[in-house]
Amino acid sequence: MESVRFPKLTTPRLVLRAPSERDIPAWFARATDVESASLAGDPDPADISAGAQWFARSRQRFADGKAIKWSIDQVGVSDAIGTITLSFGATDAKTAALGFVLARAHWGQGLGSEAAREVLRYAFESLTIQQVTAEAVVRNFASLRILAKLGFKHIESYIDESDGERCERLALDGHIGKALLSSNKMPD
Repeated sequence: MESVRFPKLTTPRLVLRAPSERDIPAWFARATDVESASLAGDPDPADISAGAQWFARSRQRFADGKAIKWSIDQVGVSDAIGTITLSFGATDAKTAALGFVLARAHWGQGLGSEAAREVLRYAFESLTIQQVTAEAVVRNFASLRILAKLGFKHIESYIDESDGERCERLALDGHIGKALLSSNKMPD
């Protein structure tokens, strides 16, 4: 069986590539930043050895066709500045969930929007995904703002049972996403 080639994506300021072991220290720094991890809903790893599990899980989920997790590189920055993931629904191959996290030093620069725009372009044009969903805790104003700018619409509010946080679930239908991409109206 032939292995599937990892889709490398590029934007004017970013390269989205397969995670590698060299990303583990940057991942650990993001994962142990209390505010960043809390906003992303990620558990705090006990030590850097958890990075090997993170890396192995990313590779296995890609190999199994369950998700594509990209490391986000910014031109001129030596370490990965974050990750962005498309996870695929088990029952419906034409839906995906989007998730992203950036290191705090790179917040507020439009990089999350830029990475998400490129991943959505890939999802709708190359994978012919019909709908992409995303979730964020209510207090994660930046992520909710990015998702709204990208055309995501509110589906529901819910309480995350694992931590009691109020969250929002949003969706972007493929025909709307494709129209935004083809008209070049997708905001920066």
